[in-house]
Amino acid sequence: MGLDISLLETFTLVADLGSFSAAARSLGITQPAVSLQIKSLEKEVSARLIDRSRGKVILTPAGRTAYWHAKKILSDRELMLADIPRSTGRVAGKLLLGASTIPGEYLLPPVLSEFKANYPEVSIALEIRNSEQVLSMLGNEQIELGFVGTTPPDNVSYQYFSEDCLVVITPLHHPLSVKKKVSLDSLAGERFVNRGEGSGTRKKFELALEQSDASNSLEIVAELGTTQSVICAVQAGMGISIVSRNAAEHPARAGLISMIEVTGADLSREFYVISDKNRPLSMAAAAFLETASGEK
Repeated sequence: MGLDISLLETFTLVADLGSFSAAARSLGITQPAVSLQIKSLEKEVSARLIDRSRGKVILTPAGRTAYWHAKKILSDRELMLADIPRSTGRVAGKLLLGASTIPGEYLLPPVLSEFKANYPEVSIALEIRNSEQVLSMLGNEQIELGFVGTTPPDNVSYQYFSEDCLVVITPLHHPLSVKKKVSLDSLAGERFVNRGEGSGTRKKFELALEQSDASNSLEIVAELGTTQSVICAVQAGMGISIVSRNAAEHPARAGLISMIEVTGADLSREFYVISDKNRPLSMAAAAFLETASGEK
């Protein structure tokens, strides 16, 4: 009898979330049902995969090995579902996408909606990570198309997708909040909420900052993983930051933060769609690329 792939899905979800109860909520089943599936998998492979003795999810050595193989099996299954329609000429199957925060949360939703209306047989999965992680996902064949905010390396195919610029955001009653424009030099000495490593926003800002007098005088009070968490931190008064105009416009119009233009520095950004040079696109990916680029 073959290994039930649903057991691998449950096992990797428990490992990723670090909790049986969180996995149960995600799957819409009971926690005892999750425990039963894990026990069934352990019986199938004749090894204990999760150490439950310390009240939290800890993978055993066998569990770490099983996790690596399970993730690869599940990834290969997704790629198979994406590849099969290529041989039939149908725009159908599973389309695996990755995107950094700004394209994923602000630029792609209308493209996804248009594409789904035109190609209802395609099932779309979009992972939102930072630009470096999206490039890594493409290299590991976890996605077929990626959308990033940094200039891609030469070993991938890429084309222009969209553009944006960075703006300063401050709490509402910050001294800078009354200004319409500021220079990077004027930010010297400010408490600053930064994006995490690998962020295209952070890379663009740091490149511009190197040319200003504020390069070594910002007080970095936090490094946060998403643009939304940065905006919320600024709104709460933690400090100021620089984020995408696309991300800042709505909370600024809602009166939650102040948004200020930056003068004297090039903070414009281009976003690119990337794909593997050595792997032909599926019918679904080719159609999505056409939709994203506005081609008909």
